[in-house]
Amino acid sequence: MSTPNISLSEAIESFFRDMQNANRSPHTLRVYKTDLRAFQEFYQGSIDGITAEILRDFFTQFIELRPATRARKQASLSSFLSWALRQEFIQTNPLLKLDRVKVIPPPPRALSRKNIEKILKAIPRDELRDLLLFRLLFETGLRISEALSLYVEDVDLTPDDERLSITGKGGSRRTVLLEDTRLVALFHRYLKKMGYKQGAFFRAHKNYQGGAWRYQSAQARWVKYCKQAEIECTLHQLRHSHATELVNDGVSLATIRKRLGHKRIQTTLRYAEQSDEASSAELRAWRRKKQTGNRQ
Repeated sequence: MSTPNISLSEAIESFFRDMQNANRSPHTLRVYKTDLRAFQEFYQGSIDGITAEILRDFFTQFIELRPATRARKQASLSSFLSWALRQEFIQTNPLLKLDRVKVIPPPPRALSRKNIEKILKAIPRDELRDLLLFRLLFETGLRISEALSLYVEDVDLTPDDERLSITGKGGSRRTVLLEDTRLVALFHRYLKKMGYKQGAFFRAHKNYQGGAWRYQSAQARWVKYCKQAEIECTLHQLRHSHATELVNDGVSLATIRKRLGHKRIQTTLRYAEQSDEASSAELRAWRRKKQTGNRQ
């Protein structure tokens, strides 16, 4: 089988266009662009000349990096080469000959509501966008990419049934209820102040009339507020903390899985770390129920 006459750079550009058409998240696009541009600088040959040895030499450059970073670079090349194989730009995927980087995920660390509230109090009251975004992440467990991808049209503030329509990983859709009254009040205040009727919900620029707020900018703001509160907390820990709070309040893992948008319950189990107090209370309740049943 002959392969089409296409350069590596042309193939990468076509790959990105297909990813955009498939509605992949801006964060995913940025990561893939970074990794594939690095490969372009390393390898100057044709796309059908990529071999397992070339890939091995490329990845060896990053041997001192964290396993998670190296695994991400492998994943970027894997997605591109799998796509190139489907397009018949290559006849085989050379990455299949290499072992994948094994990543042992660290156990998630949830923060107490008290500490998170302390960080949120460091945000100036007139910074409504920041207040709303970061409280939204904590009270709903949304991924930061999901929150920044929200459109005004995704927000339904019908009284007593306030909800968001979320686009998650892989383009999957789910509904997330807004039960926290403070969060709902922030939504109303924000929309009243901004006057948005459509388009990106969280926007950039000084007048907040630009495009969607970028992850890097939101991350920088969060780091600043954490420093002011003298508490270490990543944006993703807000998601961990929300899941753990739900577990400790007795919400089922099946419900938590659906709320967080996990495909597998095993992923939810990593996020859901029950406190000793909640575990003890549940066991005492089970013991009382059993003893009552034995007496009947």
